[in-house]
Amino acid sequence: MKITQEGLWADLKIRNPKVITAKYGSVLGALSHALRGAIVAAEGKTLFVADYSAIEARVVMWLAGEEEALESFRRGEDIYSVMASEIYNKPCSKEDTPDERQVGKTAILGLGFQMGASKFVATVEKMTGIIISEEMAKQVVDTYRAKFAGVKQLWWEMEAAAIRAVKGRKSCTVGHVKWVVEGFFLYCELPSGRRLAYPFPKVGSKATPWGEVRPQLTFMGISPITHKWTRMHTYGGSLVENAVQAIARDLLADALLACENTGIYLPVLSVHDEGICEVNDAAGSLQEFNRLMTTSSKWAKGLPIGIESWKGKRYHK
Repeated sequence: MKITQEGLWADLKIRNPKVITAKYGSVLGALSHALRGAIVAAEGKTLFVADYSAIEARVVMWLAGEEEALESFRRGEDIYSVMASEIYNKPCSKEDTPDERQVGKTAILGLGFQMGASKFVATVEKMTGIIISEEMAKQVVDTYRAKFAGVKQLWWEMEAAAIRAVKGRKSCTVGHVKWVVEGFFLYCELPSGRRLAYPFPKVGSKATPWGEVRPQLTFMGISPITHKWTRMHTYGGSLVENAVQAIARDLLADALLACENTGIYLPVLSVHDEGICEVNDAAGSLQEFNRLMTTSSKWAKGLPIGIESWKGKRYHK
C-alpha cells in the first residue's frame, strides 16, 4: 500500500489508535512517517520542491573531467543501469534487473570517494538489503575505478596538491579547485570562491599495508568518534568528498538565491539536496521553477544538473 502524507494525516486526525494500527502497523510508526508532513504551506500558498538527482555523482564526474559520464547525465540516461551493465557484463535496467541496478546505483553514489571493497559490502546491504560477497565487491570497485579512471586520478591529485601546498606554503590548483595555505590554515578554494578550512595542517609520514612509506596530511578538528579537538588524518578520497559536498551545497544555494530574486519563489527550507520554496497559489509554475533550479551557476560551466520536482500543500519525500 502506497502511503501518502495527505491520507496519513487524514487518518491521524481521526485519533483512533485501532484504525491507525490496522492500517499502518503501529501508532509510533505512523507518527514517524508523518513527521515530514507536519511541514505545510501557509494559507494561500503552495510548496514548490526540487530534489537534485545524483548531484554528488555529477559533481565528482565534473571535477574529474569524466566527459563520458557527464554526457550520459546530459542525455538523461539512467547511469545506474549503465554502471550495472558494466559490472555484470549484460544489459541491465530498472524494470528487468532491479537488484543489479541497485548495486550499480550504490557504486555510482558511493565509490567516488575511494571506498574499498569491505565497506562497499556493508553499504550495499545497508542501502538496499542486498548481500554481496567480498569478491563481488572487489570486482565492482575495480570496475568503477577502471571505467572512471579520472575519478581515481582526482583522489591522488587532490591529496598531492594539498600536501604540496602545506609543504611549500604556496597555492596548488587541481582542475576547478585550488589549495592554499594562509596563516594557520590550509584552505580548499572552491569554484564558487568559497573556502573550506583545515586548521593547523601538517605533513607527516605513514606506512602503507604493502610496506611503502608515504606522506600523510593531518589537521586539527573535532573527532566524529570522541567528539574532542584532536589531530586527524585525511586522504585523497576524503578531500574530494569534502569538496564535492560543498560544491553541491553552493549549487543549491545559488539556485535558491535565483528563486528568491524573482520575488515569486521564496525559499523556506532546504533538506540535504532538496530546495523548498513557498509560492502564492495564483503565481508561479513548475516549468519556471525547474529552470531556476537547474540553471548552472556561472562558475559551474559544463556541470549538468537534473532534478525531480513537485508542488503541493504538504511536504513529503
